[in-house]
Amino acid sequence: MLPLADTHVHLLAGRDDGPRSDDEAVALCRMLVAEGANAATALAHQNPGYPDNTPDRLRTAAAALAADLTAKNIPLAVYPTAEVMLGADTVADWKAGRLLSVGGAGKYLLAEMPHAAFLDPRPFAADLKPLGVRLIVAHAERYDPLLHDPQLAAECIAAGCLIQVTAEAFTEFGGRDAAALRHWAERGMIHLLGSDGHRLDRRPPRLRAGYKVLERWAGAAAAERIAAIWGGAVLQGLTVNPPPPKPPTKSWFRRLFG
Repeated sequence: MLPLADTHVHLLAGRDDGPRSDDEAVALCRMLVAEGANAATALAHQNPGYPDNTPDRLRTAAAALAADLTAKNIPLAVYPTAEVMLGADTVADWKAGRLLSVGGAGKYLLAEMPHAAFLDPRPFAADLKPLGVRLIVAHAERYDPLLHDPQLAAECIAAGCLIQVTAEAFTEFGGRDAAALRHWAERGMIHLLGSDGHRLDRRPPRLRAGYKVLERWAGAAAAERIAAIWGGAVLQGLTVNPPPPKPPTKSWFRRLFG
């Protein structure tokens, strides 16, 4: 297994609902290394609930964490990143320099939906594309209108979105949700893996178990592309161009009876 890249983990102490102290942030990084990761977002929310999380402050906090990891010989590269809440002002805020991209490279914007709402990602992706920015739908499995509408998910991908899934969803989802997530995996509709880790005692950063399920569902080569190669490239601001989703396959019943 190649070293994993966690494209969604909260590591900036005191900046949001993630780690409460520098020591906890370092402990989360140690956990990620134990999970098989060598690269991760040093991430915090950018939304109205955290008005002080400016790009400069997040970069400064990430740099301090990186220095601490180096001093403690923890082999994890961290990349300053914001988890941006989509809204009417997202594109204007980007143009004004108020949002931090993945790794600060200006190539990818990690975005979540407003609380208890779902916004169509396609218009945002279309508006950001001419600006050289690609939209990543954070923890996309959370949004039922997307998870249970593979046509909409495919159209979001065609519009330029990258689909990020939380590793623990592969082991925690059951029933209809698990079937829909497997459908995404089998059709190549998942592009990035994240732990969405927050704290030691609440949503710790777990990657390995979910990766193993993804490997079974999509194959070893696809799992490595998603969780290591593409994730690492995105963190570094390199271009990622996944192939379009595979066509849906018929169930055994439909193959027999049309």
